[in-house]
Amino acid sequence: MDSADLPEDLAAQIERIGAVEVAVGLVTGGPSPALPAVVASVRTGLESRLAGRPVALIHVDRAPSEETSAQVGQGWGDLPVIAVPGAHVLHAPDGEVAWSDAVHTVLRTGRAADARAILMLNADLAGTAPHWPASLAEPVLKDGCGLVLGVYQRNRYDGTLTQSLVIPLMRALFGRQLRQPLADEFACSADAANAFLADDVWTSDLGQHGLELWLPVAALAHDVAIGQAVVGRRAVPAPARAAPLGPTVGRVVGALFALAERFENLWLERRGSEPVRTFGTAPEPQAGGAAIDPERLQVGFRQGLRDLLPIWERILAPETLGDVLARSDGGPGEAAIGDRLWARIVYDFLLAYRARVMYRSHLVQSLAPLYLGRVAALVLDTRGGPPSAVLESGERLCRIFEEEKPYLADRWH
Repeated sequence: MDSADLPEDLAAQIERIGAVEVAVGLVTGGPSPALPAVVASVRTGLESRLAGRPVALIHVDRAPSEETSAQVGQGWGDLPVIAVPGAHVLHAPDGEVAWSDAVHTVLRTGRAADARAILMLNADLAGTAPHWPASLAEPVLKDGCGLVLGVYQRNRYDGTLTQSLVIPLMRALFGRQLRQPLADEFACSADAANAFLADDVWTSDLGQHGLELWLPVAALAHDVAIGQAVVGRRAVPAPARAAPLGPTVGRVVGALFALAERFENLWLERRGSEPVRTFGTAPEPQAGGAAIDPERLQVGFRQGLRDLLPIWERILAPETLGDVLARSDGGPGEAAIGDRLWARIVYDFLLAYRARVMYRSHLVQSLAPLYLGRVAALVLDTRGGPPSAVLESGERLCRIFEEEKPYLADRWH
């Protein structure tokens, strides 16, 4: 790709470096004590497994400072760095850089450098192991994969929103068995990057708030081969304060439903699912992690029923709503929302979203209490078993979403 469409200083940096095989995108938000070690770990991994291949780091800094640049240089050593200030990012003339805009910049810059593999990594993950970058890049360089997602070691109840909603719905709709179908860290080929960059999603709400979900589906739409690489434990730093549940659920659900509308041609006639190439042995969940109180979740579910029943009456089919009301009468220790009911609830919400029965932002956020009832059922069903019981429960849920898919497809239009 020609670098002529890049800002002059970026094009000059690429001209000095020359073509590279691997471009590593790293987004920072200012200096961090862990940053030199993260960058050094990335370098060590690439040098040990991809020795001899020209590599460059594309450093997108949300809050440019000499200290951050020095920390990156400390870890990266004498390998080339392409420094991208916030002012050169797609939607960030004032320096405020969203993750999706940083991805666009890394893909565009990586293609201008003629990289065969482009990696997007998270600088905030202090536990990044040296093997991660090469594990993601090797299937692109050596095995013909166009997009490679990470498979992480999880605790029993980590990521319940992903496990209960994202994975089963994405699998049922688009027919691929992905362990973690979110491209927040990934590697892609030059052809895949070109396809992604040519799409108009970058200026849309979906691109700004759901790009990590859009990328795998866009890969399928462009016949890009998808793989997944086992990379180990992912130590995500705890947020300063927990995000409110309603907006969190609403953002994820809104992105998923927007994908269903945008790519209906990919899924309406599809039935079942198939595995994707997996590099490494996918791990089972571990026993650690935060404890979850299902009784407290059920309290939230029942409170939502009291507050949101008029809204749910407009969204849920009468039979589905009747089952929800029946489950709300269960006592402590009884599962609130089982697998098949949960699949019907999600599909009813998607159909109501499609029909615009109310403001979409209100609709998607109103799923949050029902999600609490679903997680309560998951915990009650699995807490007496080994951690692998959660994996088995997730597989069962995915199959039920697939079985119930005709209910959605028959009512879509």
